[in-house]
Amino acid sequence: MHFHIFPHLIIQLLITTNPLVLTSAQLLGCIKPLTILVHDNDSTDLQRFEALLSITNVASTGEEARNKIVTENGINILNYAMFSEHEMVRRAATEAMSNLFPHHAFISFLKNPEHLKLWVAFASDFEKNFECSRAAAGCLAMASQDIEISTVLSTLPSFRELVCLLLQCGDFELMHRILVLILNLVEHGGKVKEAVAATGAIAFCQGYLSNFNENSMDLSPTEAEAMAVTLKLAKEVVSSF
Repeated sequence: MHFHIFPHLIIQLLITTNPLVLTSAQLLGCIKPLTILVHDNDSTDLQRFEALLSITNVASTGEEARNKIVTENGINILNYAMFSEHEMVRRAATEAMSNLFPHHAFISFLKNPEHLKLWVAFASDFEKNFECSRAAAGCLAMASQDIEISTVLSTLPSFRELVCLLLQCGDFELMHRILVLILNLVEHGGKVKEAVAATGAIAFCQGYLSNFNENSMDLSPTEAEAMAVTLKLAKEVVSSF
C-alpha cells in the first residue's frame, strides 16, 4: 500500500472529525501509516504536520490508541519530529507527544534528563512559538505528578529560568500551567519543594495576590475568568508554604 496516498484520505477525516466515530479497527489501523508518513524523509512538512495533527487526535481517544502508537515506535518518531526546522511541525509533534501521557513508556521517556531538557526549552520559548510552548508546559504540568520526573526537573539548570519566565510572561494560560506544575512539585516535599522555593516563586505569588485581582484590570470575561484561576492557584502555592 502506498503510504503517501492512503494517509491523505484518512488525515482529513481525523483532523476535521471526532475520531471516536471510527471503529476501533479503523482507528488503530490508521496509526502505522501515519507514523511512517511522519518519519519518511520524502514527506513534505505539510504532510508531516497534518499526520501529526491526526496522531494527536487519535491519541486523545484513550489507552488502546496510545498503546498502538507506542508499539509503532511512536515515541521515537514523534521525538524526532520535535527537532524539525519547521515551526508548525515542531508544535504538532509536541502536542502529539503530550497526548501520550499518562502512558508508562512516555513517563519513562521523560525521566531522562536529556529528554526533559528539550521540553523545558520548548516550554520556555513562548515568544517564538507560543502554541508549542503551551503544549510543552501543559505536558510538564501533567507529568510533574510523577515524583521521579519532578525530581529530575527540579535539578535541571534551566528549571529556575522556566519557572521565572512563565510566571512573569503575562499570559494566563502559561501561568496556569506553571502554577499547577509548582503545586505538584510542592506536594512532593523534600528537596523538590526546596527547589521551588529557591526559584522565588513564592515571593512572586505573594506579590501577584497583593497587586492584582480579576476586577483590577480591563479584561474580557474570558480573561477575567482565566486570571481568577491563576489567582486561586497562586493562593494555594503561598498557603503550601
